[in-house]
Amino acid sequence: MRHPSIQSLMEDLFGSPSTAVSTDYGYGIEHFAAKLKPCLALSQVDLVNNHTLFPIYAPFLQPQQARNLLKVIEKGLAKCRRPPLNPRRDSVTVPEFLRFCPECAMEERTMYGECYWHRLHQVPGIEVCARHEVWLESTSAPTRSLGAWHTFSLAQDTVPTAESRSLSAHEPGRSLLLQLVHDAEWLLQQPSLSVDHSALWKRYRFLLREQGLSSYRGKVSIGKLLARIHQTIPMAMLSRNEGTSGRLTSGRGLLSLLRKPRGGLPPLYHLLMIQLLGTTAEDFFHMPPEPEAFGIGPWPCLNPIAPHYRTPVVTKCSIDVQKDGARPVATFSCDCGFQYVRVGPDWGPLAQYSYTRVAQYGALWDGKFKRLWSTAELTLQFISQEVGIAEKNLSLHAARLKLPVWRREHGRAATPGRKRTWRGRPERPAGASLALARESWITLCHLTPLSGSELREERRLYHWLFRHDHAWLIAQPRRPRIPRLAGSHTRVDWIERDQFLVHVLERQPLLPALSGHHRISINKLIRQSGYRHLIQPNLHRLPATRATLNRIVTSHMPED
Repeated sequence: MRHPSIQSLMEDLFGSPSTAVSTDYGYGIEHFAAKLKPCLALSQVDLVNNHTLFPIYAPFLQPQQARNLLKVIEKGLAKCRRPPLNPRRDSVTVPEFLRFCPECAMEERTMYGECYWHRLHQVPGIEVCARHEVWLESTSAPTRSLGAWHTFSLAQDTVPTAESRSLSAHEPGRSLLLQLVHDAEWLLQQPSLSVDHSALWKRYRFLLREQGLSSYRGKVSIGKLLARIHQTIPMAMLSRNEGTSGRLTSGRGLLSLLRKPRGGLPPLYHLLMIQLLGTTAEDFFHMPPEPEAFGIGPWPCLNPIAPHYRTPVVTKCSIDVQKDGARPVATFSCDCGFQYVRVGPDWGPLAQYSYTRVAQYGALWDGKFKRLWSTAELTLQFISQEVGIAEKNLSLHAARLKLPVWRREHGRAATPGRKRTWRGRPERPAGASLALARESWITLCHLTPLSGSELREERRLYHWLFRHDHAWLIAQPRRPRIPRLAGSHTRVDWIERDQFLVHVLERQPLLPALSGHHRISINKLIRQSGYRHLIQPNLHRLPATRATLNRIVTSHMPED
């Protein structure tokens, strides 16, 4: 084009010889787009959204600030005053030279014959190429003009052929570095993303509660948050990307995001905080502007007998706050009368299908319960499955609805407000069963000795007859005694044990030493004998032992 000077080139491209050109975003894009129209169908919107870093700044600015910045980019400095993006310019280090990925440059030269600049590689805080997982390298092209006039550098002439440095698998904060690139790339592809600062602040507060870093009333635990910052983000990375203020390594920069919004902060602060709270930029900006502790209605009805069970038909929800734990408590009311309470916030999407307690069952549930309770053929287990509550709580609802006690001729009876117990015995078996059991019992009584299987059958018949034919079994003249189970205690001969303990007490070697000024008591004698576990709980069965103890104590009483 043979421009005689850089001033004429700037006036021809941007409409003013004094237009400032930046790697973040250019100025006078409107005039530049008009110049390109005869050759390329690129509008000023395409140039701003696809070829500048404006999309990564816009979501973290106030809407009015974003509109002012866009106006400056389109019109140029000659017509508009540039708004300040970052009130503290020393908070994040801006790279002095343009950067590139060696692997990307090699592929582009092989495919296209030349390489080109990537705007993602120029974002402050981005240090690696996520596609090839290598470190970015610096060129000799400065990011800002050091002289009076601008210098435009071709990537093909500036980017050297350098060997790439792979990102080590054991690099501290490796996943964080890669996720930063993915988040920045996603933001660059969202040209119309604009969020109010108050919405950002509410989302941060919500995620802090979810991570246990703040109370449900909004009080942030600064100590826990700072500890997580230093555990999650490598200090070396913070040192490389912070300016002279030291706000990254100290954590003050990230903590400033949690205060009431007053102005724009570097996008790197927001991207680090988003990762710190366990989410990504895409998920963060897809959250509702004001996250609800119980989601957005309608909510499902959890009445198990309703035809709309687990269907989102509940539109009434009242939220209160606990007095002690300050957790939100929601009461959901359905038109069928069913009301349930859930203590929040919800841990996930499936939490809406659970409840902490039922506040009211409603007329629909009560009506079906009454019909099932009054049907004699149904069991408690069946009723429990139909109405969706525990079997042990059925009698409580029967008492609440003033229903009669649940009784069946053969089975259990549920008394309202009391625990169920077995009532009565089953009816008498048929005569043939009784006759067969009696005959088998008499046969086994006359057999001796019995085998193991015959002993087990004898015990089974004994217990069966004791339950179903008790009068006949008791009337038998020679009813053999059922042997005890293995390991059971045999009958004690208390007369023999009484004589043995008397012999032990009379021959205690410690008795002479107990006389004199020491007082003799029955308890001391029992302890000294070594048979306390046999004597003390059974003195009423041991008359001779009791008499011996009294005689020894009386004979050793001191004289007046």
